[in-house]
Amino acid sequence: MNISYDIAYRNSGTQTMGPLPNAFCFTITLAGLLLPSFLPNRVPNIDSKPIVPVVTIRQIHEVFQGAAGEFEIKIDAEGRFSPITLRIANDVGTGRASFEDGSTEKLMTESGNVQVRGITSSDLPGALTLTAWLDGAQQPAATAFFDVIAPAPEPRIYFEGIDVTGSRQSVIVGQQIQLTVVLHPSLMIEKQEWSIGKQGDYTGGFLHTPFQGGPQPVVREGSTTIFYWVTPGDDRVVTYRLRLPNGVSAKASVTFDIDGPSSTQVDVDAEKVAIDAAPGNSSVLGLTGAGISFNARYFLPEGVAKNFIWVQVIQSDAITVNSGGVRLHCVPKTQPIASFGAGLDTTYPYDTHNPTLDNPRIQLASDIQEYSRRFHARMFLLWSSGLSNSIPVPLGFVDWSFSGDVVLKDAKSNSWLLKSGRGGPDNSIEPFTRAPIYPFWTSLVPYTEVLTCN
Repeated sequence: MNISYDIAYRNSGTQTMGPLPNAFCFTITLAGLLLPSFLPNRVPNIDSKPIVPVVTIRQIHEVFQGAAGEFEIKIDAEGRFSPITLRIANDVGTGRASFEDGSTEKLMTESGNVQVRGITSSDLPGALTLTAWLDGAQQPAATAFFDVIAPAPEPRIYFEGIDVTGSRQSVIVGQQIQLTVVLHPSLMIEKQEWSIGKQGDYTGGFLHTPFQGGPQPVVREGSTTIFYWVTPGDDRVVTYRLRLPNGVSAKASVTFDIDGPSSTQVDVDAEKVAIDAAPGNSSVLGLTGAGISFNARYFLPEGVAKNFIWVQVIQSDAITVNSGGVRLHCVPKTQPIASFGAGLDTTYPYDTHNPTLDNPRIQLASDIQEYSRRFHARMFLLWSSGLSNSIPVPLGFVDWSFSGDVVLKDAKSNSWLLKSGRGGPDNSIEPFTRAPIYPFWTSLVPYTEVLTCN
């Protein structure tokens, strides 16, 4: 049997080549019969490509812990496309969230809104992500960063990088205490402040330059505070408080136990005033021997190094001289000029040995007929732990004085007569005052034997 095929395109009655035909028309010759036959057009479109939708994600409502936030998912595509996979993830921090059914993945076949429920509030901004994935893609088609916000502020206090909220911390006096609270960046805070305790138990620092020295204030406003405990003690509670514009408030606390030197005592003996001979046929007015002695002792916690930091501040040093019937009132030269000759004595620290000594001598010139001196000073004892970023803390002080009145006896030999004199602690029974008071000065008394007189 002979079969022949006569095939021609037919497209709505036309014979020309153009758009794909509606059907193939062919003729079959079978035993002399012509049999027309039609098949539907199934020629594939070899130029067609997969449809890739454009996806955008927009957050409509914030995600709060225990409640649902809302996101708009917009899928822009012409024709059919594979479903989009939405995924919730968190690489760092405490924030956790899911879709309404508790899962972290969801299929989207068309544009729409999705609900995302907050599980745990975030501690790092923007750590949570909502991403949209195309089938088989290596990178997300769209990403939205979001946070889970606590329904009410829940401040946490961090010390040395550790969450210490509600805990008890053991530290030593002079150690730097830097406390920080991490809050959600979306919170509008009206006020935040720190409550540290009794004034005098802590300080914001200790400044000590030749021309200025003293304790520094503590910054209590803001999410971070830095201070130093000055006195030992237990159960010291530090509290952070905040208030929002809507009146909502919250707080967090940490308790400190502070160790340090205890039972501090400084022994001081009264000294006699005398006129001593000096080289070059000169004389000096001062204390006998090496001068006044300050000998400290205290108890320390186990493993803590013993050290002594002495700082002396001149409270006044008035010298009156009578030269040829002219009476002049003088003070030692100070930098800058200070009343009564007050300021830091020579250098900071005055000494680091124990005991330490002082003898405020004044050289007597033979062209002066009379000298009168009234010297008042406060010797401070401080101690330092030696820890990094620590500061010295005051243990107490001794107020002491020296006075002397002399008249010229013989100018040729530069010999003098002591009319009166006294030297030693102001309180001879209890010379040492145990108190957390820092030395304070605004000038330097270098004692270069130069007097300022008027």
